Amino acid sequence: MDAPIQVTPDEDITITLTAVNYTPGLLTDLVITATLPRRGGFQIIHASEGGKINGNKIIWTFPELAGNGADLSVSYQGKVTAVNEYLAFREYIAVANEWPDPVGSESFLIFLGDSVPIWAIQGPGDRSPYLFKQLNTEGIVTGVFPELQGFWIQETETDNGPSTSSGLFIYTGEMEITVVPGNTVKVRGIVREKGQQTQLLVSNPDDIENLLIGGSLPTAVLLDPPPLEIDANVYYESLEGMLVEVKDSGIAVAPTSQYGEYVLVLAKHGINRLWQGDFLHNGLAIMVDDGSSSIHTNRSDLPYVVNTGDQVTGLMGPLAFAFGRFKLEPIVQPQVQSSEILLPHLDTVDENAFSIMTWNVENLFDVLDPHPSSPEKPALRDYKISITKVANTILYAGAPTIVALQEVENIAILEDITKHEVLDKFGYQPFLIEGTDSRYIDNGYLVRTDIAKVLEVEQLIAPDGLTSRPPLRILVEIQTESGPLRANLLNNHFTSMSGGESATEPQRIAQAAWNATITNELLAEEPDALIVVLGDLNSFYESTPLDTLRDSGFRHVFEIDPEAGWYSYIYEGVSQTLDHILITPNLFDLLRKVVVLHVNADYALPESGDDSPIRKSDHDPVIAIFSLTD
Repeated sequence: MDAPIQVTPDEDITITLTAVNYTPGLLTDLVITATLPRRGGFQIIHASEGGKINGNKIIWTFPELAGNGADLSVSYQGKVTAVNEYLAFREYIAVANEWPDPVGSESFLIFLGDSVPIWAIQGPGDRSPYLFKQLNTEGIVTGVFPELQGFWIQETETDNGPSTSSGLFIYTGEMEITVVPGNTVKVRGIVREKGQQTQLLVSNPDDIENLLIGGSLPTAVLLDPPPLEIDANVYYESLEGMLVEVKDSGIAVAPTSQYGEYVLVLAKHGINRLWQGDFLHNGLAIMVDDGSSSIHTNRSDLPYVVNTGDQVTGLMGPLAFAFGRFKLEPIVQPQVQSSEILLPHLDTVDENAFSIMTWNVENLFDVLDPHPSSPEKPALRDYKISITKVANTILYAGAPTIVALQEVENIAILEDITKHEVLDKFGYQPFLIEGTDSRYIDNGYLVRTDIAKVLEVEQLIAPDGLTSRPPLRILVEIQTESGPLRANLLNNHFTSMSGGESATEPQRIAQAAWNATITNELLAEEPDALIVVLGDLNSFYESTPLDTLRDSGFRHVFEIDPEAGWYSYIYEGVSQTLDHILITPNLFDLLRKVVVLHVNADYALPESGDDSPIRKSDHDPVIAIFSLTD
């Protein structure tokens, strides 16, 4: 349907209906039916050729409509005869012999006057019915966010539809605007969906008019999302752009990220953590943003920070939608009640034991070229702080016998870590072979030469370009009181989920299968070989890639305590495991303890200059401790 959106009383208008046959075949006996608005105020004047008026319906019949995108249009003219708020064209359908089920489109509303209400622009679905149309609307300014290049407005009188929102984002770009929260404004712009957020694009400052200055904000909606994710999405869609509030206490289930976002759950639910795969509760997540599109490297330019477990009260702001998530954009700074940070600290193992650690150190780059486009090249001071944070983390992990690292740029960085004063006494030796990743991130090892010796180092090039970060295998001989012990380790960094979990999983399954193939070759040479597959496998604990490794004979170290609540990473408020250590059964017999060193995932960005283990990475290290004695 195509028709004007705004009209004046006694104005003649034309409504056009277009049917398009997207099937490849011919459609016969096509019937198009238009139903006139049931609410008064519209008088039919004329229907295009073939249109028969029958009561409040107009019917057109055509012998056929060709396929492959062929179309035909009909129209009718009418006069607006009364001053109603709007005319609703809700029923216009097409049927054919080959397509008997009626085909229609969304309801079309024509408004009387020079303004379209916000609820109509938002519409009942996740897209505006007026996409790309230029129109006027009015509302109270609820929040101005220059770093988001716009502001939100909300109408005070709205429809009774539970699925339509009364708030809207006004995108102004780089224009200088003079609007203040509480002002009532009239704006003119083009409706668009940017990142699936309904917006009104204003390109001229003159298209923003202050109608009333110094008013009060509308009453905020108390956020209380339902526990099911599918229901929560519907709930949030009905509030998009509106002023919302978390008045009572919320518990943070994810810390402030580099994007200035964190996630909380209302304290009344008694939930301190959301878990991957728990679709019965993950709808409770409330994401809070910092009102900007900045990417932060530390907390120096953040108004406040939140760690997992902190209590947050007094949140209020418009509900935005960006990058696939609804987010509260605060207009007041909330109160944060934080707990004292007590860092975990492991002891070194005894002389008849050894430990293995895996850790994704997240973008560990030096100050030299070449350097990827993102993140920015670190300053020398920041690089030294990163090296210190890594060294301190290894120390707090009990100086493991073998440390497998992912996302390291080159072996020179590993050499800098081994030379750090806190690790110097352990005699760590670095091992890394460059891969072909476009971001220059590779897998590497640090091995304590005071108790272990590396006998072989091999980069396992996968067939058919399976990965640009090939597994790095080392054969290590570890000295214990009971004698030397040899183990093969395969350090991996599987393909990330950034392209979508289901879309990228086949790649990770193939990478897991490649590790299984390597393992089978090693076992064919030495049936009793001790083998470890570890690293950032970018796969959940219950996933097909890990099942592929389990099916090849591996056991996961988390099996030592299946009910422990393991996690090494938090994504959008959901705790999950991406970092894994899988071992052959003969090595599992020696497993005594497993620790996830929680010094990263639960913590916000560090303070500038902080060289503690806190938040060097977004992943937590996983440490497995083995012993030859019970």
